[in-house]
Amino acid sequence: MPDADIVVGSPSAHAWLGADAPTLLASVGSGATLIEVRAVSPGGEAAYQAALRSDLADRRSAGAQLSHTRRLEISAQGAGQLAAGQVDTRLMVTLAVLASQHPWRVIAFGDTSPGVPLTEAPYRQVTIAAEGGGTAAALAFLRAQYGPYQPAQVTTVRLAGGQPGLRIDFAAPSPLGLLAGSTSG
Repeated sequence: MPDADIVVGSPSAHAWLGADAPTLLASVGSGATLIEVRAVSPGGEAAYQAALRSDLADRRSAGAQLSHTRRLEISAQGAGQLAAGQVDTRLMVTLAVLASQHPWRVIAFGDTSPGVPLTEAPYRQVTIAAEGGGTAAALAFLRAQYGPYQPAQVTTVRLAGGQPGLRIDFAAPSPLGLLAGSTSG
């Protein structure tokens, strides 16, 4: 496992890994058929848990601020998800940048990890609509990103009423520490 980033197996198989894979990305099945997908954390479980607590506090603070951005129209449910730290940092940063260029309406957050609390594996998907255009420029901007801010997928969608929108997806796991200026875990 020295070069592994992700391990997949039953909980009993993960027992021999010790604290090297504390990040639960998804859990499917139950009992003898339970399968877990975990990310390896070089610092071990204690370091991961500390980084997770710090990251959650940062996401809550940034989410509360983002929900009051005048150039983003966010439902009460979406604002609550942001304030609770249930939205991936990469989505929040992306929304803040897009809002600095054009007004947007957040339709919904989505793409949860099965069996994992949102505070540990936050929403990594958002569907947005431009207020009065701007979809093409945002699409070009998103496709030009790299590093942790490069979406796994950006898709144009048709919303109710035929309005164009964008669905932005980031891959799991959500990197910790982006708002603190470093990545860990």
